[in-house]
Amino acid sequence: MKLEFLAEGADDRSLIRLYDFDPVEATRLREAFRSLWTGVRQSIPLHEEWWIAPLEQCSLELRLGARDLGVVQRAPSRFECLLTAEGWAEMTVKVDPFCGSEDANGRRWLNRDGEIALLLSPDGQW
Repeated sequence: MKLEFLAEGADDRSLIRLYDFDPVEATRLREAFRSLWTGVRQSIPLHEEWWIAPLEQCSLELRLGARDLGVVQRAPSRFECLLTAEGWAEMTVKVDPFCGSEDANGRRWLNRDGEIALLLSPDGQW
């Protein structure tokens, strides 16, 4: 699964896209989201996961928080996605169609709360 920041993405806003993945990698992403939702983990540096290929040193830390802020830029290539347990629960459900038995054509906006959108797209399109 590739992780990439695009300064000029959809609807004249920046986006981070997760793309070029298979159902096994989508399932790993869903489990990462679920571990934040259930409180098993408080933070996941997604870019450090062995199944993630960050492009141009893009880093994305997923964090459990008190508010749904969405994706926030902390430095030129460093981002954080901060959501409540309920926010991570919603993200978990949004990944389901890409995890196996269902047809996963198309894309899914995982989060658009912040100034930077988060996109899950098998082919990278939006």
